[in-house]
Amino acid sequence: MHTSNFDLKTKRFRNLYPIQMPKMTLAQSLRAVYEILYKSSYKNPKRKMPQIKPDLDMFGQKSDTLKFIWFGHSTVLLKIDGLKVLIDPMFSTYASPIIGTFKRFQPPVVELKELPPIDVIVISHDHYDHLDKKSIQFFKHHKTRFLVPLGIKRYLINWGIAESKIIELDWHESHDIGSVTFTATPAHHFSGRSLFGHNKTLWASWVIKGKNEKLFFSGDSAYSPHFKEIGSMYGPFDVAFMENGQYDKRWIYAHMMPEQTIQAIKDIKAKFFVPIHWSMFRLSAHHWLDPFMQSLKITEEQKVAMINPFLGEIMCVAK
Repeated sequence: MHTSNFDLKTKRFRNLYPIQMPKMTLAQSLRAVYEILYKSSYKNPKRKMPQIKPDLDMFGQKSDTLKFIWFGHSTVLLKIDGLKVLIDPMFSTYASPIIGTFKRFQPPVVELKELPPIDVIVISHDHYDHLDKKSIQFFKHHKTRFLVPLGIKRYLINWGIAESKIIELDWHESHDIGSVTFTATPAHHFSGRSLFGHNKTLWASWVIKGKNEKLFFSGDSAYSPHFKEIGSMYGPFDVAFMENGQYDKRWIYAHMMPEQTIQAIKDIKAKFFVPIHWSMFRLSAHHWLDPFMQSLKITEEQKVAMINPFLGEIMCVAK
């Protein structure tokens, strides 16, 4: 393990650049949850969001161009060098262990059983809106391989995934599958699926490099110098899937504000920006559409190219 991100005394992972923010008390945390679930009149879209049922046969056709489908929140399906890669698959109704809380706005545009054969699943961290037990277990009898940050393998094994199919990576470690290289890179976040599991698994962003294209997936992250470092080490990128939702000044140590997201795009040297981590779950008190509207405004002002796909729309990214 890299000593820079693992505390040998506490046996917990840590960020590279601590942001000096006071921790929320229990009362403050409960108030935030109350605001998210009940206070705002804009908890959910007032009508079903536009979506396109993708032609997955067409998506799977041979092509030299990078293709992707965004399914809402942070779930993305890629086709790169013939490899079908599913990132942070979240097809469950609730992004929480407590039924009735953090319910998705609408059913997924496709069901798990409708997906084409998936070669690789990539996980950014262990939070419920990114590591979904139901979605993972669907693939336990498939040939799908899994790439995960350190510590997450045990969850997958407990859920029935064969250990031989799982590759755990530390930051800056890589694994090749065919002509595609997957590299786990830093993020500034935290982990844990219980009160006692805080930071016992690693969180990561990902660099995925094929023969012709290179993309970046941010996972969840606050803004920090790690973006410039990733840009210097691995950039430039053809496309970046960057978090731009569920923000709040109270947890700026874990998630970016909209203007920080656009700066991060510049830092990593991405040609195109695809906003993720919004539009399917309400995990913050802001208006559900605010991430999109803020990013649209800032990218227009700063002349950053943003791709805004419909849910389920097949997109192609040419060099």
